[in-house]
Amino acid sequence: MHRQVLVLGLLGLACQLDDGFETTFASDFDTTSSMTTTTTWGTTWDSTTTWGTTTPTTGVGTSSSTGTTSSTSTTSDPSTSSSSGTTGGQDVPPGSAIPVGDGDYFLLGANYPWLNYGGDFGANNWGTYGVHTKQAEIGAHFDAMQGDGLRVARWFVFTDGRAGISFAGDGTPTGLGEHVLTDMQEAVAIARARGIYLVPVLLDFHWMFWSQQNNGVQTGGRSDTLKDPAKRAALVDAAIVPLLQAFADEPAILAWEIMNEPEWSISDLPAASPDGGADAVPLEDFYAFAAAVADAVHANTSAYVTLGSASLKWYRVWTPEFAGAHGLPPLGLDFYQTHYYPWMDGQMWNGDPELGTVQFSPTVQTYADLGLDRPMVVGEFVASDQAAARLDVLLANGYAGAWPWSVTSDYSLDGAGMKMWADAHAALVGLPPL
Repeated sequence: MHRQVLVLGLLGLACQLDDGFETTFASDFDTTSSMTTTTTWGTTWDSTTTWGTTTPTTGVGTSSSTGTTSSTSTTSDPSTSSSSGTTGGQDVPPGSAIPVGDGDYFLLGANYPWLNYGGDFGANNWGTYGVHTKQAEIGAHFDAMQGDGLRVARWFVFTDGRAGISFAGDGTPTGLGEHVLTDMQEAVAIARARGIYLVPVLLDFHWMFWSQQNNGVQTGGRSDTLKDPAKRAALVDAAIVPLLQAFADEPAILAWEIMNEPEWSISDLPAASPDGGADAVPLEDFYAFAAAVADAVHANTSAYVTLGSASLKWYRVWTPEFAGAHGLPPLGLDFYQTHYYPWMDGQMWNGDPELGTVQFSPTVQTYADLGLDRPMVVGEFVASDQAAARLDVLLANGYAGAWPWSVTSDYSLDGAGMKMWADAHAALVGLPPL
């Protein structure tokens, strides 16, 4: 989900818009002693290039995987969860590439991320306007991605709960909504026809925003489905598992993403910065949900699982080491994902007891110095111009993929620059044909 940030010192003002976009005039500066700033740039980055003063932000995770496939739900006790399984049964070692088929690749793609926020999969009281009703329009977007040499599309599914999942009167999830499977089938068909792999994003952090009612449709107001163990199990078993099982061995689905930028709706992270519109949930509850989803992905599909972390600021939170130190279930993610926008430039942790030492910008921070057990993809960033130069920096810094924001909103993709870079690195980005 798109979050715009304009740094104005320590003052903040936020407003939530009805179309699913959030504009936040706020600083993510932290005044703790371990927070420092730096003006260092990457060695090949053009430091005179202005990325703009407003930015979108949206996720990351870890894994210890060894593939399994089953047709049953595995909403296990999160205290004993240890997810395992990867695409095609492949384990994902640390490094700057991700196994797909018989090769190791840099995942070059983009955020689709939606045609209509929250309405691409399913229907609601506002109408039926999902993928199966928009094949030509969406197909044209995927034609453009194919023409730009992009091989991965990150696509939001249930977002803030406005469509796609049915709920009982008390808020307990009861199943998939009408048209969800048809819409996902159409999405897969569109992507496969163009050789593009999908990363469906199950939920957005707006899922945990305070409830709003608009013409018979509820947006947000679903924090109880993470806090309440019974509702959490129902969300996984009644809604998420049936979707996973319906596409269990679909080769076009590269990975399932648990949530986009959950950090903005978690109350007690180290250096927590929950959005003012969020009914923020405890980290323990989110971890229990995320571990259950990762287990379900690995038990029911041959795909990877990831999580869209908002920033390198919090990359350690999703590692096995952090989970173990805090008595949390390991998430079992197959690759990490971080997002990058200009508000992160010049900011870092320096010896923070929980978050370590890290530059928030992947254009400065190298992957190798993070000490991770899995690869990391830069799942959102701006590439409106100089795309080839920007991709050069992320590749040189050791990241295993890059998905700029976005095909359909806010920032253009510099398609010519993406295509030039893809052609120059054809063997590295040329995922197996679908």
